Amino acid sequence: MTSIFENMKAMMCLTMAMALWASAFIALKIALEEVPPFLLIFSRLALGSLFFLMLWKYKGQAKIEKKDYVYLLIMGALEPCLYFIFETMALQYTTASQAGVVFAFLPIFIIAFGFFALREKPSISQCLGGVIATLGVILLCLTGTKSEAAIAPVKGNLLELLAMACAAVYTVMLKRLSGHYSPFLLAALQSFIGTVFFLPFAIYESDIPREVSVHVLLAVLYLGTIVTAGAYTFFNIGISKVSASEGGMYFNLIPIFTLLFSVLILNENVDWTQMMSMMLVIFGVSIGLINHRFFLTRLRRKTLIIRE
Repeated sequence: MTSIFENMKAMMCLTMAMALWASAFIALKIALEEVPPFLLIFSRLALGSLFFLMLWKYKGQAKIEKKDYVYLLIMGALEPCLYFIFETMALQYTTASQAGVVFAFLPIFIIAFGFFALREKPSISQCLGGVIATLGVILLCLTGTKSEAAIAPVKGNLLELLAMACAAVYTVMLKRLSGHYSPFLLAALQSFIGTVFFLPFAIYESDIPREVSVHVLLAVLYLGTIVTAGAYTFFNIGISKVSASEGGMYFNLIPIFTLLFSVLILNENVDWTQMMSMMLVIFGVSIGLINHRFFLTRLRRKTLIIRE
């Protein structure tokens, strides 16, 4: 009973994290209209850090072992530091919906890094889904068309792909550390590291706006509190209860949520080539969720029945 409850908790937390991260593409696209990239990233992380500091007395206190300092710093450098740089730059060149589809390629990276770092052997269905999703991402990167919202889609999609590589290594490291530290503490440390890292970049940026519109301000507040604090906390809780490859496969929900939000909020248009590549990625990653053990068990039972 406890196992079922834990699985349901992990499923709900991971799904919620995916929905919040998908909405972040929309909020980033809105905020970048008036706020320069590095100031936006710093503001987002500073707000998230403020949220964690408010709750630190209740949930954040823990002793960190010296041997883990390097791993925590590397994890923070990968995400949010390098990840946010690549993602924010990507959204200056491509649409939120296309970036969301490239995000779906993340499970493939996680499966690969999880195999080498954690010795998590991927299933046949995960490998097959990975190949199909790879073809979909390549198609999306090559067929992206210029528009007012996507001035250089190929460049933007490739930058998003680099962000995914950083996120994959981060996820594998997070899985290794989640057995020793609470999800809240890990999410808070990420936010603190990112705030310190991006502070000089935000100060150096010359085109700081003197005023911003209400909808942009709300987008920044949403990114800093709901997404930065909420999504990472939900994801850290979920990934602590499943394998890295299993948790990574939930990222196939990102393009679905992002496409829905992009059409409803940003009124983005999706042409048929982009739709084909999106469906190919979603189909490929969905195949990776199939439990191959179930089918092997059924096959063995049928074989035994035939023999009898």
